[in-house]
Amino acid sequence: MGLDVCGRLRSFDLNQEPECDRDTFIEESGGSIGGHEDEEADELVGAIGVDDVMKLTFDTEEEAGEFYNLYAKLSGFGIRKSNAKRDADGISRFRKWVCCCEGYRNEKWFNYEDRKREAKPITRTGCGACFRVKYDIESVKYVVTRFIMEHNHPLASEASVQHIRSHRKVSDAEYAQAKSLKLVGARICQIMKHFVIKAGGYSNVGFCIKDLYNRMDEERRKDIFNGDAEGALGFLAAKKDADDMFFYKYHVDNEGKLARLFWADSKSRADFSVFGDVLVFDTTYKTNKYRKPLVVLAGVNNHLNSTVFGCALLSDERIETYEWVLSTFVEAMKGRKPVAVMTDGDSAMRRAIKNLLPDACHRLCSWHLHRNARSNIRCEEFNNRFYNLMARKCSTLEFEDRWARLVNECGVVENEWVKKLYRRRRLWAEAYLRGHFFAGMRSTQRCEKMNAFLNEYLNEKMRLYEFVRSFDLAIAWLRHTESKAVHTSENTKPVLTTILPELEGSAAEVFTRNVFFMVRKHLNRQGLLISEGWSEDGGSRTYYYSKYGGHERSWRVDYDRSTEKLICSCMKFESKGIPCAHMFRVMVVEGMNRIPEACISKRWTKGVHCTNNGMKAFVADEQLTQMARYGTLKSSCNTMCYYASYMDDAFNDLQQMFDKHSVDLKEKWIDRGYGGDGFAMDSKVRNDRSRRTFGLLDPRVSRSKGDHKHAEAKKKRKCGHCRQATTNEHAHTKIIRTTQQFMMIIWKTVWMTRWKNHLKLVRAGATQANGEDKHLYHNHSVAVEGTQVANKEVQEKDEALLL
Repeated sequence: MGLDVCGRLRSFDLNQEPECDRDTFIEESGGSIGGHEDEEADELVGAIGVDDVMKLTFDTEEEAGEFYNLYAKLSGFGIRKSNAKRDADGISRFRKWVCCCEGYRNEKWFNYEDRKREAKPITRTGCGACFRVKYDIESVKYVVTRFIMEHNHPLASEASVQHIRSHRKVSDAEYAQAKSLKLVGARICQIMKHFVIKAGGYSNVGFCIKDLYNRMDEERRKDIFNGDAEGALGFLAAKKDADDMFFYKYHVDNEGKLARLFWADSKSRADFSVFGDVLVFDTTYKTNKYRKPLVVLAGVNNHLNSTVFGCALLSDERIETYEWVLSTFVEAMKGRKPVAVMTDGDSAMRRAIKNLLPDACHRLCSWHLHRNARSNIRCEEFNNRFYNLMARKCSTLEFEDRWARLVNECGVVENEWVKKLYRRRRLWAEAYLRGHFFAGMRSTQRCEKMNAFLNEYLNEKMRLYEFVRSFDLAIAWLRHTESKAVHTSENTKPVLTTILPELEGSAAEVFTRNVFFMVRKHLNRQGLLISEGWSEDGGSRTYYYSKYGGHERSWRVDYDRSTEKLICSCMKFESKGIPCAHMFRVMVVEGMNRIPEACISKRWTKGVHCTNNGMKAFVADEQLTQMARYGTLKSSCNTMCYYASYMDDAFNDLQQMFDKHSVDLKEKWIDRGYGGDGFAMDSKVRNDRSRRTFGLLDPRVSRSKGDHKHAEAKKKRKCGHCRQATTNEHAHTKIIRTTQQFMMIIWKTVWMTRWKNHLKLVRAGATQANGEDKHLYHNHSVAVEGTQVANKEVQEKDEALLL
């Protein structure tokens, strides 16, 4: 009967994985995996005797510990490990477990004098209950050598057992699920509520929220057991192993600490090979624990979506640092450099671009310039006219004339900031930047949006290892949105709405959907143009157009019939890469039913990624594959578990099948080297990182321009009487404030009383209302005068005290 009772006892725990005596456990439990009543559990525990337990054998020490812990849980007490002995090979020769109330607290903790907080409650009572096993060489099993059942303390009730430490544990599967939820931004308190709902109550979860916090922190420390910088570089090295085109580079300071880090995956490098003509980069802050500025180098793809070419973590924002970023970026892109660069106007960035990218056309962000103008020039007229002039498409002569009138009429000719702004006009004026391709961008708004998006995944408390993983998840979401745009362009067709279906249909076939909508606007505008004549010279024609209702401006379009090339004086095609309304007007006049190849920029077309200059496509790493498999299997079991939960026999059969296969799969899991603790793939990745070290120390906390925590404190206000730093509790401030408040209360009381009396007289039809008004005004004047006299007396007393 002993083995049968013990086998049924093991079947009671719904949160533990059955480990000990697997065959006996499955066969002798009679299929009773769950659904027992409390009375039956008490009956089974009461039926177990010392002789029954002494006959048990276990394959491993862990199986023996799990059995005793399960017995303790159903009985109402907790256990902990006691003494043990191991041989030279590390095999445990014997192991002893005791009741959690065994022993007594040290006397020094009772006589502790300098106590800062309340002492912990006493839990030790000298209980002698224990369980001891010994390794038997002949049978190669662990046999029970001692088992004491008696306790000298009351056993815990069913409601209290869940709070005993030995019965609270976050399993590997639960940690895997919690980690997946944590990666998508769920907080630990929310994850705990998810487990509670799934288990049907807090008592059925098997752990408390503190255990979940501890497990997450424990696994987090394991990730960076060699150091935070080592963990981050180990993650990037694992990405390099899975993706041959992954690139990363780092720089170490004089103390051996990580100073700068740059990385870009194969998708980023492939995107730059196609869309790298325009580069936008900006710096954002508060994304990691070390306050390192994050530089995101981005651009725009053929769907008008932002794409990331690379990113870097910096130690500072000096010229040398930005030069390192740009040189490393060019190295990662196999020597290719961008044609145009856009920044927010930072002086260190500007000089680094001038030194490393001398041939690139540099443009300053119009939004930052307008904001700086509003903060430096307190003239609304100047700010509005400056913004319009900055975006005006005109000749350089017209720009110079308008600028001279602007500064003279607004009276800012001698302003130093305005002079400095004018000297840099070639970096921001559209009149000087016309004809340079910027993909339609005039500001670093894409970087600002990118920074706002990344802030949803990053925070200032993240370590480097967590930072690189969260950044990778954010980039994955950006690329998911890009794949949706690809699907829309390739598998759907837009509705044609213009009166030129041939040209509109040609644009829909060639351009991506978002670019097509932009092109269609110019196709609609061609109907507003009025012909001012044309001329012909050999095989080319020149057309002149003006806008309906606006003859002050005209445009010239040159058309070469042999090559079907169109060149417009507005330079929209050179600046944005799309045909303008003037070109479309010439196409209509020439009777074209399709857009000429010379008027199509390849970067805006569909399928441009088919040619990626040998760059390898993105390869998902092994850990993401494992997590995807875990989520798929978990979702597949949901339907089966839902229907089985309504029927006792189906529940028992399914639970028995889960128990059997869980044991088999865990044995394979351990045999294949994934480890015996923690998340499966995490254990393997940790082992890989433990074998490779980079010899780096964790970085120091940086002090950057955007770090407001290190900003100088504001000057404290001073007292108007003693000129010393003052607060709300300062003596003079307190006296004056109290006196003023007291006199204000008196004045309000008098005023309201007289006013109420006046209303009563008016309503009663009194004839002396005018006299009462005069009397009321006289009292009001007296009250105000009294307040002023009181304040003056307080001030004189304060001055006398100071003297």
